[in-house]
Amino acid sequence: MSNRLPIEVNPFRMIEQRRSLTGVLPLQQLPRLRELAVGSEDSEFKVEMIFTHSASGLPLIAGSVTGELWLSCQRCLEPVKVTIDTQLNVVLTTSQTDREPEEEGYELYIVDDERIFVRDFIEDEILLALPVVARHAACQPVKPLFEGSPDEFVEPSAAEESKNPFAALKDWKKSE
Repeated sequence: MSNRLPIEVNPFRMIEQRRSLTGVLPLQQLPRLRELAVGSEDSEFKVEMIFTHSASGLPLIAGSVTGELWLSCQRCLEPVKVTIDTQLNVVLTTSQTDREPEEEGYELYIVDDERIFVRDFIEDEILLALPVVARHAACQPVKPLFEGSPDEFVEPSAAEESKNPFAALKDWKKSE
């Protein structure tokens, strides 16, 4: 069994043949994910894709994607390790108007020209599995911009409030 995944497949033919794909996808082959990664050049993702039918007969890709990735912590900006372990459960369709899969609780994936690009498909699934905000579990909370309570805020005195910045102009106009 090869660890290489094909570039593209006809998923409907793969379903007819009841085939599956197993392999490793290096981070270097995932350009959108590589932009987000910090110091993860040697990261790899293990991929398993099973082409089958759902219980109601819909064309389905099941399987999993697992791996690790280093992202930038959004609190301290230091690298944080993010573990990816996502399950694939995607129904294939050729049109956007097909709502039956969504009603059954499946994600919908629109297939153009009866083919999918495996790398793009897997990269999409990994991006969807990433946390919204990557951060360390023990990272210090964000410090407020203003430290103190509202009671400590000093109100300007009445003399300062009544001081008009244009008062000097008023005196200047009278002197002419």
